Amino acid sequence: MKKTLLLLLFPFLSLAQNGVVKSVTLDSVMITAVKDGFSVEEFIHYVKTDTTFYQGFKNLRYYNHDYHSDLKLLKKSGEVLGSLFRSGKYSIINEQLVVHIDSTFDHGKIFNRKGKYRHYTPEFFDEIFFPKDTITVTRNARIGEKKIEDENEQNEEDAKTIVFSIGSGDVEAGNSKNKKKLAVFDIDMQQYYDYIISQEIFQDSIECYSFTVRMKEGLKEKEEEHLLIKELVSYFDKETFNVMYRKYEMSYRYWLIDLDVSVEIYMDYADAELVPSYIHYNGFWDIPFAKIEYADFKLWNYNFKP
Repeated sequence: MKKTLLLLLFPFLSLAQNGVVKSVTLDSVMITAVKDGFSVEEFIHYVKTDTTFYQGFKNLRYYNHDYHSDLKLLKKSGEVLGSLFRSGKYSIINEQLVVHIDSTFDHGKIFNRKGKYRHYTPEFFDEIFFPKDTITVTRNARIGEKKIEDENEQNEEDAKTIVFSIGSGDVEAGNSKNKKKLAVFDIDMQQYYDYIISQEIFQDSIECYSFTVRMKEGLKEKEEEHLLIKELVSYFDKETFNVMYRKYEMSYRYWLIDLDVSVEIYMDYADAELVPSYIHYNGFWDIPFAKIEYADFKLWNYNFKP
């Protein structure tokens, strides 16, 4: 009763007693929900331990489906340097996945004279979404189980961990300092973030809980150096608690590394299973011993079949 009264009087809930999050901002709808029994502590625990989002991406490799993609490499001014369009399908037979490219069109500076990519960004997305080799698919694979052979593969595994495991510090991001920048729920990091729970309607049809982690306004430049994730938004289906939408805003400037990236992912259902229907990446990275790369990548997945 005391906790309910506190929530009704103030849109903040103290969670210091269990070491999860010191304060969470609730909108008026969620304040009423708490009065009716909604547990903020349990919700945040679920957010931190959610596996539905990762399972949704794994389902891409379990379902036959069509896709088309649009990749643009950009100059700093926004002018298109090169573009690559693809369409095809994922085919799974006897637990073997083959990604077919039925049509492709490129323009500008995508490939060199030897037919190799001029930039790393297309290679990165190829490894994740358009593997050249046949892949054995299993529902038992987990993040981090794959043996890492080189730095690029480590980068790909790190990207998956960042996207799938919300606020995780389990990333080989160069050093322990960078790992901590990703752990948005750590006690030491909470001073830099606002945590917000509200209610949203996803695509005009699905009632969702919205959970936002957002960098506080008015931080000093030195304080912002502690952060890699500027904003993280997730929509959870109220009925199933599946993640229906996720957005990341990441920015990092330290010594020789400079990046600014936005990622949006829309989920949908295929035969009652969660799948990513639309993915949008936009941003740049500038790292030592490589050219700065600006890119915009979009991927649509549809016509899912068992």
